[in-house]
Amino acid sequence: MTDQLVSVILPAYRAAPVVVKTVDTIRRATKSIEIEIIVVDDGSDDDTSSQARTAGADRVIELRENKGKGAAVRAGVAAATGSYIVFTDVDLAYEPSQILKLIEGLTAGADLVVGSRRHSASQEMTSGGLARKWGSRIFSRLTWILLPIPHLDTQCGLKGFTSQAAEQVFAQAKVDGFAFDVEILFVAQRLGLEIREIPVTLDHIEQSTVKFIPQAIKMLCDVVRIRAWSILGRYDDSSSRPG
Repeated sequence: MTDQLVSVILPAYRAAPVVVKTVDTIRRATKSIEIEIIVVDDGSDDDTSSQARTAGADRVIELRENKGKGAAVRAGVAAATGSYIVFTDVDLAYEPSQILKLIEGLTAGADLVVGSRRHSASQEMTSGGLARKWGSRIFSRLTWILLPIPHLDTQCGLKGFTSQAAEQVFAQAKVDGFAFDVEILFVAQRLGLEIREIPVTLDHIEQSTVKFIPQAIKMLCDVVRIRAWSILGRYDDSSSRPG
């Protein structure tokens, strides 16, 4: 598939119970490629960092305080040395073998490859509940009104970039919270990068540390901020597609 290094970033908050299994499972699922696993501990108050080191993560980054998933992913991207950069959820909501599908798309010429739960070929192993499902759809609709991004699912926690594309996109990223997914797609679109969507198989994890309704409200506020920053010229769309 590729003989180039792939950086796999795991943003982690209070992930001590799962991070050891996650690191091991990712290594087993991606043994056909060379990877470096970067765990970013987003200010956890448990032993996430020490457990990640025990698991054999190639690098463990500790943020002093809980800043949000966007801040954690940015820190991981800044530390990554791979030709391709992927981030996924530490709770393994997305089976790690799907990382290989991202790399296939990137080696085929895409700048970004993003998972989409709304893709016609995507599958859900377990239901996430009606409130979460409809909340996600409403958020997507409101996001499209504010920022007309042609993606049905901005929030899928499985995304991959070439290192050049990641450098361009994350140099402009500002959002610390979960709406960072919207921001990076918005910036990538402005830069004229090639974005491909792939189907995913999703296994909803009930023990998530995310409280859905408060986070959804915060995310919408961040989307409004992205729109305002765009109007104020805070995003640079003059860069050309990476060669």
